[in-house]
Formats: sequence, C-alpha cells, structure tokens
Amino acid sequence: MTVKFIQYYDVLSGKDEEYRNFISKSYIPGINETDLIQIVGSWYLAAGEGPYHIMEGVADSVKSVHRLLLLDDFKKLNHLLHFLITNYKTKIMVPTGTVESQLPRETNFRFNHHYDINYAQYDDYVHFIHNEHLPTMEKLGINMIGGWHVSLGPGPGIVVEGSCASVKHILEVIGSKEYGELTSRLLAMVDGYGSKILAPTGLVP
Repeated sequence: MTVKFIQYYDVLSGKDEEYRNFISKSYIPGINETDLIQIVGSWYLAAGEGPYHIMEGVADSVKSVHRLLLLDDFKKLNHLLHFLITNYKTKIMVPTGTVESQLPRETNFRFNHHYDINYAQYDDYVHFIHNEHLPTMEKLGINMIGGWHVSLGPGPGIVVEGSCASVKHILEVIGSKEYGELTSRLLAMVDGYGSKILAPTGLVP
C-alpha cells in the first residue's frame, strides 16, 4: 500500500537561495538514501490556502514513515531545514480506494481538493464520486491521480488529487459550467471544502 508523507512550510525571508541549495543537494538526496521514503514532488502554492511550499514523499507503509521519523539522519536533516523555514506541518495520508493512485512522470500541475465527508450522506457521496465526479473531471481534462485519507495531521480528512499540463487549463476548468455544477453538488455532501493549485518548484528531478 502506498502512503504519502507530506511536509508543508514557508521559507524564511531572505533564505530562498540557501533553501533551494539545501533541499536539492542535501535534504532530498538524504531522505531518498534512507530507502524508507522517496521524495517525488516539490511544489509551491499557486492558489489556495498556505503554507506556500509542499514536499511530497511516498512510502510503502505507515511503518516506513514512522521508521524514517525515528532515524538520526532524518532528525539532523529536519533540524537543519528548520533554520530556513517556518510554519512547518506534516501529514501522513493513506489511500481511500476511490481513485487508483498514479505518479505522473511528465511535468505537471496539481489541482487538489480537500474536505470532510458528511457521513449522513456517505452512500450518496460514494455513488456521486465514482459515477459522476471522477468521470466528469477526467472528461474536463483533469487526470485524477489519487484519493487520500489524512490518517495523521491537520484536516480536512479527505484529499483528492488531480493533475494536468498547465495552470491555464485548470483555470479554464474552474470557469466551466460543468465544474461549477459538479462542485455545487459536492458541496451538499461535504464540509470544510477547499482547493489548491500547485506548481512544481523544479527541485525534484
């Protein structure tokens, strides 16, 4: 089972160049060399709620994430990272089973949604996601690449990931009648709804 370890933070003012050098030359290689987690994405927030920077890692189990967090090498890297950042938060996410997880190989932009399910309407929500929401998003040109439950960390509890080749296309989708109607129906079944557009930093090869 693939799980995700997500780190969120803001880079301190005046530390951007030092941050980029540290992340690309020390932090990402150091994490990857543990063989417990692979850093597969480094993003900045193009639209939505912060923090501004997001580091995306994948592991084969929650146990692997836990083992990483206990490693002295990780603690040292994380300690050095904190001299360059603020507002640090983490999440561990496990698959919901509603979307088959994918990792796009080409350069892509993310269009993510997050919310809490209104469990009084859970059956209606599951039917809607499978039969209407996911097919419509794919039809609109957003490749749906993951559905996640936040098992540890700040909510909301559900994260649904979409991907496409450009921010321009995401904005076109947001402005479409189909997306507006789809979102309106989803809002009747969830609470704490929000969305984010993420752009690659170029720090992950």
